[in-house]
Amino acid sequence: MKKYVLLAAFTSLIFAASAQSRWNIGVHTGCITNISKFESGDEEANALFNNNQYHSFSLGVDFRYRISPKFSLVSGLSFTEFGFSYGMAKDYSLLEPRMNDEDITASTCITSLPAILVMNTPTNCRNNRFIFGAGFVVRGIDEQWENTNTHEVTAYEASNSKSTMMTSQTNSSSGVSPAATWLIGMEKVLKKGNTLSFTFQGTQGFTTIAESTVNYTASNKNYTHTFINRGSFVSFAFAYNFSPFGTRKANKLLQNTVK
Repeated sequence: MKKYVLLAAFTSLIFAASAQSRWNIGVHTGCITNISKFESGDEEANALFNNNQYHSFSLGVDFRYRISPKFSLVSGLSFTEFGFSYGMAKDYSLLEPRMNDEDITASTCITSLPAILVMNTPTNCRNNRFIFGAGFVVRGIDEQWENTNTHEVTAYEASNSKSTMMTSQTNSSSGVSPAATWLIGMEKVLKKGNTLSFTFQGTQGFTTIAESTVNYTASNKNYTHTFINRGSFVSFAFAYNFSPFGTRKANKLLQNTVK
């Protein structure tokens, strides 16, 4: 009789394992820093002019497929703002942190579809583990995006004899583009199989997706610079992954087996 009970329990465990899917869904958000690069125009810029890094946030949904206890494949859909930011240096207090002087900004949304292979280490006694990942991303932006901005610069700010205008003309140059991506971080496995992770991520675009030309006058001299943006950025991201599909069903089967 004991053998039949053990056989029934073993069979229930098999069904419980099969009831738990390899798929789970999650959400993520993060703060990003996007970088643009000088392309053409005047190579020498006035000391007062700044081409600032563009700071924004990202938000997305992740789908994770567990290949094995150590590897998983992550895809999904994410939305990120990227763009250009220009400014003329201002006086500042030494008693306070210096902030970027943003006189002109131009931005749009970029949609990303990633495919990332993620490797995790075994969990420690606190159910924490390291995660590493690398893969590719297909991104898309509005092919018709155009933006024109103007900003009045006082004579004092730019060391000019009179007030002048800073102008920028920005437009997209590619609708769909590829990029490489990577991540490294820590992940906390919770009781029900759901996870919390904090990662440092990077994305490197291969092609130019937008360009911007800025004109300004400083020290009574006219300047023109053209910058390009490949959608490359680094970010600190926070993600929450729900327990795998079928986990509740599997737990109920295990509870019935124990009873």
